[in-house]
Amino acid sequence: MRITVLILAGFLVGLGGCQAPPTATGPTEMVLHIPDYDAFIDATLTLLRERDFAPRQVDRQRGLIVAGPATSGQWFEFWRVDSQGGYQVLEASLHTIRRTVNINLEPLDGRPEPPPSDMARASQPSSSPENGAADGALPDTAHSQRYNVIVRVDKDRYGAPDRQVTTASGALAIYSERLPTEEGLRGARSESACWVPLGRDPLLEAYLLAKIVDVHPGVTPRD
Repeated sequence: MRITVLILAGFLVGLGGCQAPPTATGPTEMVLHIPDYDAFIDATLTLLRERDFAPRQVDRQRGLIVAGPATSGQWFEFWRVDSQGGYQVLEASLHTIRRTVNINLEPLDGRPEPPPSDMARASQPSSSPENGAADGALPDTAHSQRYNVIVRVDKDRYGAPDRQVTTASGALAIYSERLPTEEGLRGARSESACWVPLGRDPLLEAYLLAKIVDVHPGVTPRD
């Protein structure tokens, strides 16, 4: 009991000075030099999975990744990183919050040409020392590209109808479908249950973008 009280007291002290997160005023983006496009995509997908965002859509040709939605961690899930800041941790502990991650890669130098097939490579003349290329090597410009990486995180709150509590024992089942809603409906859901958009989460956007920069060797920021 004493340990529980100390944990709760520490949690409340930690949230005592929390402030509402800033409002997003523009896109969260950065220009990156990506030497290996496919490897970068794979590493980014791994990064999202490790943070509980399961990829839902991956379009390599368009440079689009959509992950989630994932229900955000509460105060006792200290290993979760989706609720950035004390305010959002408290918010996720009092409400059911979910987040969806969208990552766009906009090429600034045009799409890289796909590597030639084995048959096409065999039909090409062998490289000679005069042209300065190794045998069978591809020019660096075919794989080295600059991309504008844009990270967007959308946040939603689950809105459920209030239920009728007429007895003390009924309060124990307030989240159960046994209690009717104020509309007089039974069941876990009703027409008024929905996800309410709360806008973007710039704190998580900045966190993910900072991690994406270091997701694969050779990736460097560019002006």
